[in-house]
Amino acid sequence: MITGKISINSSPETSLYYIRKTETFFERGRGLLGCTGLEEGHGMLISPCNSIHTFFMKFPIDVIFLSNDNRILAIRPNMKPQRFSRSAKASSVLELMAGQTDISGLQTGDTLLWEPLQ
Repeated sequence: MITGKISINSSPETSLYYIRKTETFFERGRGLLGCTGLEEGHGMLISPCNSIHTFFMKFPIDVIFLSNDNRILAIRPNMKPQRFSRSAKASSVLELMAGQTDISGLQTGDTLLWEPLQ
């Protein structure tokens, strides 16, 4: 996995840091399974992906479905364990700590830019 940051609407002042981006089929399949939680500003970007589940997870997450051009199509806040969600038009999914979308002010239609950390 590659670690990077996500800027909201290309504004470096509104960034989420330590976003791990999946690179392999195995990483996409595993996702956050086995993790005990996420910290504020941390998350996982899964691509390509248009559906996720929280089966066998131990904590809720905020789920953000992104289009090909990284525009937010849908937000599923506080998705509890043992759930499934999808967005047919999504090409990737950002998973964050539950409540992070409210803290960051993320909204449907915002554009996100992922950049690797040096």
